Amino acid sequence: MALAITAGISFGALGPALRHGLTRVRDAELGAFVSLAVGLLVALVAAAVAGSLAGLDAGQAWPFFVLGLFVPGISQVFFVRAIRDIGSSRTLIVTAMVPLFAAFAAIAFLDEPFRLALVLGTLLIVSGGVVLGWERARPEGYRSIGIAWAFAGVVLYATRDVMSGFLTEARGAPPLVGAVMLLAGASLMVLVYLAAVRRPLPLVHQIGSGARYFLLSGLAMGAAYCLLLSAFDRGKVTIVSPLNATYALWGILIAAIVMRKAEAITRRVVVAALLIVAGAAVVAATR
Repeated sequence: MALAITAGISFGALGPALRHGLTRVRDAELGAFVSLAVGLLVALVAAAVAGSLAGLDAGQAWPFFVLGLFVPGISQVFFVRAIRDIGSSRTLIVTAMVPLFAAFAAIAFLDEPFRLALVLGTLLIVSGGVVLGWERARPEGYRSIGIAWAFAGVVLYATRDVMSGFLTEARGAPPLVGAVMLLAGASLMVLVYLAAVRRPLPLVHQIGSGARYFLLSGLAMGAAYCLLLSAFDRGKVTIVSPLNATYALWGILIAAIVMRKAEAITRRVVVAALLIVAGAAVVAATR
C-alpha cells in the first residue's frame, strides 16, 4: 500500500515537472522522449543497486518491453500533449479515471475479488474527474483537444495496470527489471517516431538543447515506475491502481505551490482532488 501511494506521489510530481519543461520548450514529443530516457537511466541504476539485473531471464523480461512500446511509450506522448494543452492538474485528474477501467478489467480477467467497497472507492476517484465537467476556469493556452489526449491515455494506462499486474505474477520477473524493460521499450518507441518524422541532425540538436528542461520529469518518471511495478509485485491491481491514482491530488498540491496562477487551480479542482483522496481511503480500508 505504501509503495502504491509513493508511486502516486512520484507520478503527481511528474505532471508539474513536465509542465515546467513545456513552458520553456513547447515540444511534447521531445519532452516525452527525454523524460522516458532519463527515467530509464534511473530504473537501470535502481535495478543494478538492488542486484536485480544479475541472471536476467529474457523470457521474463521481453513482455514488459513489448508493453512499454505502448505504455508508457505511445501513452507518454498523449500525456505530455494533454499537459501542454490543458495543464498538468486537469490532465492528472482526467487520467485518475484509470482505476475504473483497471479494476473491472482485473476482476474480469485476473479473477481478483469483487468487493463493494472497492467499487465505491473507485467511483469516488472517478467522480473527481467528472467534477471538471462543470469547471469554467481555464489555464492560459487551454485547448480542448487536450481532453482527448488525456482520455486516450486513460485507456492505455488502464491496460498498463492490468498487464503489469498479470506479468509480475505470471512471469515472475523482478519488478525493477520490469520497470527497466517498460521504459526501454517506451524510449525506443518515441525515438523511432521522432527519427521518422524529423531530420537526424536537427533532432540531435533539439534533444541536446532541450534535455535539461525535462531532467526533473525524467527523475520522477523513473522513480514512479520502479515504485509502481514494486507495488504490483506485492498487491492486487484493484488495490494498487486506485491508490496510485492519488497522483492527481499530489500533482495539484505541487502545482498549487509552484505554479498556481499558470494552472488556474480553482475550488472545483480542489474538490476533485478531495474526492480522489476519499476514494483512495475507501480502497485502503478494504486491504
